[in-house]
Amino acid sequence: FIVVSDPIIAKYILRENAKAYDKGVLAEILAPIMGKGLIPADPETWRVRRRAIVPGFHKAWYNAMCKTFVECNGPLVSKLEQACKTGEIVNMETEFCSVSLDIIGKAVFNFNFGSVTTESPVIKAVYCALKEAEHRSITPLPYWNLPFANILVPRLRRFNEDLKLLDNVLNELISNALATQNKQDVEELEKRNYDEM
Repeated sequence: FIVVSDPIIAKYILRENAKAYDKGVLAEILAPIMGKGLIPADPETWRVRRRAIVPGFHKAWYNAMCKTFVECNGPLVSKLEQACKTGEIVNMETEFCSVSLDIIGKAVFNFNFGSVTTESPVIKAVYCALKEAEHRSITPLPYWNLPFANILVPRLRRFNEDLKLLDNVLNELISNALATQNKQDVEELEKRNYDEM
């Protein structure tokens, strides 16, 4: 993998020369986890979905999301300060995964997982699914595609159980969001008071 941080190069890759790059193994690895979401989606699916979500990305929303990031990190900061006082060792990978879930929950579904302060089966499932994705990225033979592998290999059985849990949670959150949705045009979204959501 190559990490690009220069904005001019990023613009060249993402806008001016996007067809020269594909998502490669990352899209294949993430497909069981994310389906045809924005990251693993083929270019046509991505284009349609991107057009649908772009109106929601405006200055007021970005400001609200920055505030959400800060608020969701508050419990983690407190937890780390306490660990410093007591000398407790903290697994930062787990904590970053937990705070990421809290941010996504609040930003996308207006739902507080509280996973930084409470041990959650959802965060365990997310963590295990990400570990499986990492494992697949470095495994030369995709044995998970073999017939009956999902039944015979304990690691794959666990992965499928985790995906089922995540699917159930996401389907419930999506159903709740759809039941309470309030369609607005771009102008209304820009004028919305995101502090009162």
